Amino acid sequence: VSAPLLRPRATDHQTAPGEGEVMKSARGLGARGAKGDRVSRPHANVVRDDSRRLFPTRTAGKRGTTTPGEVVGRRHGRQGACKPCQSAVNDPIVASSSSEPVAQGWGPVGSNEAIKSCTPTAAEDARTAVSLVRHGTFCTLATDTGTPFGTHVYYLVDEESGSPIIRVPSDSVEDLNLIKDGKCSLYIHPSGEATDCIARVTLMGRAVHLGRGEDEETSGVRDGFAQIASSLPPGERSFEDLVHDHDEVFRLEVDKAYVRRLACVITQQKEVEVVDEESFRQAETDPLAFVSPFMVKKWNAEHLEDIVRFTTYLTGITLEELESAKLLWIDSLGLYIRYQKFGEFPKDVRMGFPQRVTDEKALVSVLTMLGQVTWESQKPA
Repeated sequence: VSAPLLRPRATDHQTAPGEGEVMKSARGLGARGAKGDRVSRPHANVVRDDSRRLFPTRTAGKRGTTTPGEVVGRRHGRQGACKPCQSAVNDPIVASSSSEPVAQGWGPVGSNEAIKSCTPTAAEDARTAVSLVRHGTFCTLATDTGTPFGTHVYYLVDEESGSPIIRVPSDSVEDLNLIKDGKCSLYIHPSGEATDCIARVTLMGRAVHLGRGEDEETSGVRDGFAQIASSLPPGERSFEDLVHDHDEVFRLEVDKAYVRRLACVITQQKEVEVVDEESFRQAETDPLAFVSPFMVKKWNAEHLEDIVRFTTYLTGITLEELESAKLLWIDSLGLYIRYQKFGEFPKDVRMGFPQRVTDEKALVSVLTMLGQVTWESQKPA
């Protein structure tokens, strides 16, 4: 594995957007706040830190560009609402403002349509989760019983194929298991409140031995793990953060991925989609994956009035009914919001963007314009 194909895992503060945040009350909001404010300086540091990662990642620049008003949706995967809620999609209350464009055709795409056509493919969500989380539960088959044996591992990512690169101690249980049978799986579970927005992923495949930690062939992997360890606070470093001379290094060649994510905003049902090897390999990490955590935090702190307007636009509920609303996650095709009505459990909804967004500057522009559009559509006549 050549070094340029690998990138170290993200640190926890980059992968747990919304952790510890308190859902803010939506009541009592007054007039619309000022728009067009630029992203604060701290984010420039976040972007620079990410650009200094040991190994570069592929960008979304290879994709075609879109024009205003063009909606770019999933290429495969779910093509309609989930079966239990087919009739509910046409409910006038549930579907209120959920599919009607505003501002002469340019505006937010409502929840029902967003889930169908303005959501990344299952393969893209899988690649995003793998790139963001960088740790998971690695399972091999026990040599004596043939039952799964799980252990927590950290990994690097071969950005060309999306395959995780892991290290296991020589003569450990998992190493002995892999010697007998290379079949394995890796379960990846995003943390924080974005858990239900970024897909939970199980990768199934076979572990391919790349060499020992002391071998020249694994020098790129060894350097990648070393840079991760050096970037962690001293109190968080451990022996497991480094590749040692007698460790064994494996690549998980993915045969298929099981992707669990939100399928219906009405019933809150989630479904599992199966991604084949070729689709997983060809997919790319979402271009906003490493920008989203900062933007989620910023908008929850500074643009709550817009989040509330998005929520009322998507759901049709009134401000008096709304107890709380909070932005959970943003990707290149839309965003997720968690809201709660008084006396009810929280629910998640999705709002699609009218065009694909591939960088931070475009994201700020689109969010600001959508805030203006929803304000115009909801202001008194």
